[in-house]
Amino acid sequence: MLIAKWVSRGFMTVIVTEIGWPVLATFCRIVSKTRHPESKVRSYAITHPPGRVSLPTQPGWDQLAFTHSGLFTAHSESRSWLIPANRALCVPDGIRLRIETTGRVAIRCLYTRVELGVLGSEVRVIDLDPLSRELVDHAVGSAPMTLDQPADGALIVLLAEQLAHHPDAPLQLPFPVDPIARTLASAVMSEPASSLADQLRRAAASRRTLERRFKAETGSSLGQWRRRARVLSALAMLADGDSVTSVANRIGYASPSSFIAAFRAELGSSPRDFMRTE
Repeated sequence: MLIAKWVSRGFMTVIVTEIGWPVLATFCRIVSKTRHPESKVRSYAITHPPGRVSLPTQPGWDQLAFTHSGLFTAHSESRSWLIPANRALCVPDGIRLRIETTGRVAIRCLYTRVELGVLGSEVRVIDLDPLSRELVDHAVGSAPMTLDQPADGALIVLLAEQLAHHPDAPLQLPFPVDPIARTLASAVMSEPASSLADQLRRAAASRRTLERRFKAETGSSLGQWRRRARVLSALAMLADGDSVTSVANRIGYASPSSFIAAFRAELGSSPRDFMRTE
């Protein structure tokens, strides 16, 4: 059974039950008739099987989503973000993303009123250092908060200060809009081990044509985009516990060492170090 709880006085509790496959979800809303001081911080938690995840959203709230193990992916029309353990996805008010998981993942969310300015104005993925992880965990566990208590206010101020100084993690992949380039991009994502020649045939276009379109629409050459896409596709496999050797083979690298070199070039560390959860 999956249980997801949206913690907010006077808002709702969501219960999700899993019955066989696919998931059958029953949403029960319980609206409180008791007046409470308006909360400024809310939280939500769900452990979800592979598939699409529906995270609650409301106008006027920014959202921070993270997991301590596994991985989930967020998609917009023009790009994707991958969020492995100990990274966080910051989503400002008004942005709607499609969230998906490839394995069973415990997703935690922290919602803050937009006027608090905790998360900024852009969608981004950031690394969570040990202090930030503790602050986020404490805020999620303490929600809902009205911030009337000095300790609660200090917590959110400190968290905002920490998040503002974290650089973006290199975990986003822009997608081309051009239909032919998009076909090749889909081929790379669905079959990362396929050769570039096979993927070009599937797109029915020359490399020269696609080089121009990828550069114009993603800012990267076709080769650069393809390497990043293959490395990012490896993250879900690594999060599932696959070995570096197995992953290298599954995404089309000739050897583990060549995969590690590409991974380090894109993400700045070895696969083992990058996926470390402590």
